[in-house]
Amino acid sequence: MMTFRQIVETIDRLEEAHVLLAALELKIFTALEKKQLTSEEVARAAKTHAPATETLLDALSAMGALRKRGKKFANTPETYKHLCETSKDYKKGIVMLRKENRKEWEHLLGAVRDGRDLSQYQGPDDPEFRWLFTHAMHERSDRFAPKIAAITARKRVGRLLDLGGGPGSYSAAILKKDKKATAVLLDRPATLEVSREILRGMKLLGRFQFIEGDMFQVPFGEDYDTVLFSNVLHIYDEDQNKTLFEKINRSLNKGGRVIVVDFFLDDSRTKPYEAALFGVTMLLYTATGKTYTFKETEALLRDTGFKSLQRFPLGNGAALIQAAKK
Repeated sequence: MMTFRQIVETIDRLEEAHVLLAALELKIFTALEKKQLTSEEVARAAKTHAPATETLLDALSAMGALRKRGKKFANTPETYKHLCETSKDYKKGIVMLRKENRKEWEHLLGAVRDGRDLSQYQGPDDPEFRWLFTHAMHERSDRFAPKIAAITARKRVGRLLDLGGGPGSYSAAILKKDKKATAVLLDRPATLEVSREILRGMKLLGRFQFIEGDMFQVPFGEDYDTVLFSNVLHIYDEDQNKTLFEKINRSLNKGGRVIVVDFFLDDSRTKPYEAALFGVTMLLYTATGKTYTFKETEALLRDTGFKSLQRFPLGNGAALIQAAKK
């Protein structure tokens, strides 16, 4: 149970989020690079108001995002590495996507009062957003990729279909584990442009084939030994997921398996904590999606021709369900 003090402290952390987001949007970490600068020098580089910039820099220093010595400010090793545009490890997708997300969370009150605004999901896909989103997913993939690869590669992977796999980060990790495996990555054209760039940099492009299009409309093909269904379940409602699981089942060889990776709730729908909060994200970002319970997902799999279900925890509210074709 949250105490009143914990509730207040949680609300107060909004200040920290807004301070960091402002620094990202104003490119404060890029202005500093590897230098030690006064607030006036940062303001000149960032084209911002000097006294207000000093207030922001002091707050960032208090949070531990910058270091202050005398009147000069500097990046920490972490903020330079991940948040400065001149760093080779700059997380451009996460940085830009977080700025976009700030606008979306302003719609939470309306979504709860009136339901989802379905008009925002109409019209063509936005290539710029797809570019940001795909890079962000790749930059965050190291949380789970090693575990997913280790679990999947316990058995022969063979020919793998990565359905809606975005950057292909998880299937790439699996192919590194199983040197004989190959993969087919199915996603939107704008996404696959980024995927090819990422996989080329990983020197795995030659082991991938690509199918462009909407997973509900394009054929998957056949003769797959493994299908990876990662972070797709939560986008759609039960009927849509049933349609996809049926297509997956038809695409698999006899004895083939599906690997479902997502956030999963227990029967109370309040645990794990991360999975419960993720349900609010899906309320804001999808037309019909939600966070599913383990039992809901397993029932969908059994109803669409799968057996021998196994659960594997991944941490932070995420898990992997493996199921074999009947």
